[in-house]
Amino acid sequence: MKRFISGILSVLLVLGFVFSGAAYAAAREVFVGIGNAFEPYAFIDEKGEPAGYDVAVLQEVDKRLPQYEFKFDSVEFTNLLLGVDAGKYDIVSQQFEKNPQRAEKYLFANEGFANYDKHIVVKKGRADIKTIDDLAGKTLSVTNGSASASIAQEYNEKHEKKININFDGANQVVYDNIVNDRIDAGVMTRRVWKRTNDAFGGGLGIVDGLYSKSDAYFIYAKKETQLRDDIDAAIKEIKKDGTLTKLSVQYTGADWNAE
Repeated sequence: MKRFISGILSVLLVLGFVFSGAAYAAAREVFVGIGNAFEPYAFIDEKGEPAGYDVAVLQEVDKRLPQYEFKFDSVEFTNLLLGVDAGKYDIVSQQFEKNPQRAEKYLFANEGFANYDKHIVVKKGRADIKTIDDLAGKTLSVTNGSASASIAQEYNEKHEKKININFDGANQVVYDNIVNDRIDAGVMTRRVWKRTNDAFGGGLGIVDGLYSKSDAYFIYAKKETQLRDDIDAAIKEIKKDGTLTKLSVQYTGADWNAE
């Protein structure tokens, strides 16, 4: 009897290893491109590792999707979509907004993971810029390749009087250029405006009207419909159970799931 039981246990142990190995082998590696210089959302930490809110959200998603194993790579913002084009990344993130040009070429998430409404920011006390029309003939700073840049470029295509577009999009550079009257305006979410003002001296005002209305979305290679749907389902879960709010507060200091 002891020999029989020992034999059964041995078989179960072997089967356990087999099933465990099969489950591990079945986990698909998903290659994720993350921006490297956009704190607190996507950056490289002091250990040289990808970090930030976007990374934390995807790490939480990865925990809930055992069929996938996410591999993160931090790169410059302008190289993220190029990495999708080259087949290097299955998914990329740096608080991406939807726009028609991107939607033609890439697959967007259906479920956003942060509010990304944008406002015009100006030197504190300036009152002559209220809408995008007021930027005609003036200089606006945006990030090259961003949805904000596309909006300004589309405006210029439709109007005789153009916006002068400046691509010094780093927050500190934009702040310095605006408060020192080198440019007229920039574009930021309310949370980025607050963070920038807190960091550099409070010299920026913000226009109440929206420059653009959006959420932040993950972007996928066109073929990744199943991956997109699985991650959308996980995002819905972490919204419902409060995890997304906790991560937003942890990384940004407030709940920015809504503006």
